[in-house]
Amino acid sequence: MYFGVLMTSPVQSKRIEYLDSIRGIAAMMVVIYHFIGWHWGENIEYKLASFIFNGSDAVSFFFVLSGFVLSYKYLHSDKEIQIKKFTFNRIFRLYPAFVLTVLFNYLYWNRQDLGFGILKDIFLDFNRPLWTEFAMVRNHHKFYIPGWTLGVEMALSLLMPFLTIVAKKNIKLIVWFIPLSMMMGPGYINTFTMHFCLGIILSYYYPQIRDFNFRESKYYAYRWLIAIGTFILFSIRHIERIVDFGSLYDKIADFLKLDLFHFTGFASFLILLWIINSKKIQDFLQSKFFIFIGKISYSVYLMHWLIVVAIMEHWDIFINFFGTEPIAFVVMLLVTILATIASATIMYYGVEEPFIKWSKKRSAKMS
Repeated sequence: MYFGVLMTSPVQSKRIEYLDSIRGIAAMMVVIYHFIGWHWGENIEYKLASFIFNGSDAVSFFFVLSGFVLSYKYLHSDKEIQIKKFTFNRIFRLYPAFVLTVLFNYLYWNRQDLGFGILKDIFLDFNRPLWTEFAMVRNHHKFYIPGWTLGVEMALSLLMPFLTIVAKKNIKLIVWFIPLSMMMGPGYINTFTMHFCLGIILSYYYPQIRDFNFRESKYYAYRWLIAIGTFILFSIRHIERIVDFGSLYDKIADFLKLDLFHFTGFASFLILLWIINSKKIQDFLQSKFFIFIGKISYSVYLMHWLIVVAIMEHWDIFINFFGTEPIAFVVMLLVTILATIASATIMYYGVEEPFIKWSKKRSAKMS
């Protein structure tokens, strides 16, 4: 597999369901990560558990995967990307459910004043924190704190048509765009541009990756070293919480404009590379349950936060009810997972899917 080789075998641009499944698993990792991190974030047990339930770096995985899926059908067909339609569909894919989620969280934190006072605060007094959060303004996430990731997702999604057009012309330009984005300095958009570009590269070389015989390659002898290295890279932000990297690393990182998210992004790239090449992993991910969780994964990400907040705000009550903290922990984690899946299902079928269908009908009429 070489960056300069053009694709010679076309692939069908149908949906790749096992990638939906892995997105769903990553979303559930976020749920568990936020639950166990609420009261126990400084415990060594939590820091070690975060290596497995690494919800914080599932963000990197989501972004690399977005780069893949948003470019896939255009890179493997003669279909031309229409920027106006793409933008319209993407906004209505992400935004309505996001706004409703922020509103739910806002109402929860202001539940003592439900009624006209809430309406007055939102519309007449034009509650600034709420409206800036609706607008996905950077660093304005008072009510739905994980919303910062969706601001990045939206911004870079709107850049995807241009990156995809460039990739169809010359994939090498996408490769060079990665260090260029890093040179632009710190910032979420600059940092995560790399992730979307890595996803585009995976998408472009999808046929070669899928058909590559890893067992017969020279890399197979180093498979365990590659696996361990990938795990370390993906967990590096949690390693840094336990081990001080020192001033020398800080100087090198500052000079190269490196963020720890760059390491987790590259690790996500390697994980997806492995999944695309492994038929066994794909077969495992093809179960109906995993596919369903993948289908509602965006709503899982949106809905879990309010559930975790509500449970943790009343944590002392649950400890008294169950008698011991370990029992309360196990039971309420299960409740959190089940409540998240149930509410996410309602959000998907009640909000996400209707807006997806509506936006497709509307965009079909655009010239």
